[in-house]
Amino acid sequence: MLKKTSLALLGLAASGYALAGTMGPVCTPGNVTVPCEAKRWDLGVQALYLKSVYDADMAYRQVHVAPTRYDDDQGWDWGYRLEGSYHFNTGNDVTLNWTHYSDFANPSGLVGRIDVLPPTLAFPRLFNAIYKNRFEQVNLVMGQHADFGLVKDMRFYGGLQYANIEIDNTNYYFGAFPQLGGVNLFDNTDYKGVGPVLGIDYAYALTNALSVTANGAASVLYGKGRYNIGYVALPTGSSGAVVRSIYADKRAIVPSLEAKLGLNYAYNMAQGVLNLEGGYQVMNYFNALHTQFLQNMANPITNSDYGLYGPYIGAKYIGNA
Repeated sequence: MLKKTSLALLGLAASGYALAGTMGPVCTPGNVTVPCEAKRWDLGVQALYLKSVYDADMAYRQVHVAPTRYDDDQGWDWGYRLEGSYHFNTGNDVTLNWTHYSDFANPSGLVGRIDVLPPTLAFPRLFNAIYKNRFEQVNLVMGQHADFGLVKDMRFYGGLQYANIEIDNTNYYFGAFPQLGGVNLFDNTDYKGVGPVLGIDYAYALTNALSVTANGAASVLYGKGRYNIGYVALPTGSSGAVVRSIYADKRAIVPSLEAKLGLNYAYNMAQGVLNLEGGYQVMNYFNALHTQFLQNMANPITNSDYGLYGPYIGAKYIGNA
């Protein structure tokens, strides 16, 4: 009897040691799947309400009279994004999209120095200005859709991106030389580049129709940046003459980042799906532009980021091919 009891106790101890060394319950991850093979197409359009931003050296141009302050006069303006895709195989797609934005600002009551004059005459003078900027972005990418469980899906994509950024500023000084006419300052910079882009689209389904969406993308562009600043004298009866200017250009590698967060509502129709979407987006191109602080030609030429941020709203229709 004692022998049987001893064997039973040894068995319990051995099983206890065995259980102590295991991990316990193991969570099984959700399946990662791709859609069934299908051929589809989609067309989409978005309205963008954006504001451009720069580094301080470029944003602070010259000075308002009252109150005296440095200011960035670029305002909010509208842009758009057009997109088209062809879907094939098991979740693959080829997508082309184009983003356009432009802004026009006409501030008045500014004051600044005319640096082309001798120091005794280069005191601050009143001027009005026209500030224009334009942004174009084109992406041609291939993507792969994947479902992560029942409520999450992602699209991984990569391809080529082209970007064109143009900033054109003109200051109109009035009353500088009544006997000779006006003086204008032009301050222009641009960057054009092309390179690879990678990104991820993410969606989390809240209901069968409503989902939270997010996007992140990064690109590295190779291109050319240019900078041109100078003064134009406008004697009465003359078309004007450049009296002093600086021109510079260089090849540059410019990285960029882009992010979006929004909501999407999918409405099923007889021949396809209509998606209504809206959210907020930001993008930034690093060291893409050239500038001189306060538009002063005696200051060193520095680099400036170019960014855009603001809300968007749009629609996309997906149909069967």
